Amino acid sequence: MSVSPPTAARPLAHWEPRVYPGALECAARLRRDVRTDLAGFPDRLVADVELCASELFANAVSYTATGAAGGRAVRSLALIGTDRLRLSVTDAGGAATRPRIPAYLGAEWLEAESRRGLLLVASLALDWGARPADTGPGRSPGLTVWADFPVSAVPPPPRPPPEECAPARGLVPS
Repeated sequence: MSVSPPTAARPLAHWEPRVYPGALECAARLRRDVRTDLAGFPDRLVADVELCASELFANAVSYTATGAAGGRAVRSLALIGTDRLRLSVTDAGGAATRPRIPAYLGAEWLEAESRRGLLLVASLALDWGARPADTGPGRSPGLTVWADFPVSAVPPPPRPPPEECAPARGLVPS
């Protein structure tokens, strides 16, 4: 785990950030949005990002002010290089500790029924970490937890069906 993301120039492209109410029931919408936003990318990459986004969102809801009344989380995606996609989930702050993989040993770890989400993230992502996030005036600083995934080719952004007049949401050149 890195404490802050590796330094990089501006992202090559990013998707519009999506905001979710701080309720675990919203995880299904978050997963659906990840699949929509990453349409055209390899299925394995989409599945890995979807699972990690869901885990990071669940952590934000369960361990920070995101899960309190009026709490929210922001999910972002960006191509930070020609070969790297970054997923970020920003919480509403208020956590007593920083995200970490518990150092359980022996039977305690084998019998644990929770606290394994970051282990999944660590095993699916190239790298992951956390950095302070400014959540707005008058609020306690939140935390952005990020995970990077390998990409080999960038597909074109998805196009809306011809009958829709709504502007396309998707990849936005930076």
